[in-house]
Parts: sequence; structure tokens; C-alpha cells
Amino acid sequence: MTNYRLNTTTTTTRNAGDAREWAMCAHYMVERTAHDSGAYDRDSDVNAGDKHISVKASAFTLMSGNLCEGRDTFDGIWNLFASRVHSNTFAYVTVDYTVYEMNLDEFKKFVYTFCKLERESEKRRGAENPVP
Repeated sequence: MTNYRLNTTTTTTRNAGDAREWAMCAHYMVERTAHDSGAYDRDSDVNAGDKHISVKASAFTLMSGNLCEGRDTFDGIWNLFASRVHSNTFAYVTVDYTVYEMNLDEFKKFVYTFCKLERESEKRRGAENPVP
């Protein structure tokens, strides 16, 4: 795992998680002009050379609960996620823009240490999903 601090960027986004994603894009010199939300198994938040980075911030979910295919245990959801995720790098960005950049094995340890299984809001169909 590596950690470093991002320069904060001014964006027009109203979402703090999106602002952190945009700061990661700026760090890797990836131009971002609009929010994109590709599926976790087909795209990454930041694609820079051979790095395909999934950017996570507080209150993240691994994937949409409606993609859990009936899995309702921590291990079951993690195993599905790990078998399908497009990203090969994971970056947890704190409120002060400190980045903890990890590979999949390190991210698993992070998730198992700091996250818990929680029901998503009814707006997101109320599925179980690991969250910090």
C-alpha cells in the first residue's frame, strides 16, 4: 500500500466523493469534464496507462446492491466483487485528500478491517452491501 496527499481541486460537483475522484483524475493527468459512473465490472473511475483505479471515499459501497445476485454475506459479496471487478488498483481518499492506494489483496484487507455489512437505502433497493 502506498499513501500520498492529493492537491485539492475546485470542481462544480456537489458530491464530496466525486470531488475526490476528480482530484485523483487530476493527479494522474486524466481530463474529467463530467461525472461518469461506469459499472464496476466494465470500467474504473480513473484509467491511467495500465492502472485502472476504483476511487473510494467515506460511506462507499463495493458495488450496487442490486448487482449482488442474491449474496447476502460479507464473504459472498466480496467474492463476487473480487471475481468481476475491472479495477486493478483501489484508492481510498480521506476527507483531507490523503490517498491510500492498494492492489486487490490489500483492498480486501482494508475492507475486512474497516467495513461492515449494512443494508442500503430503499432508494437503492435495500440490498446488503459492505460499507465503512
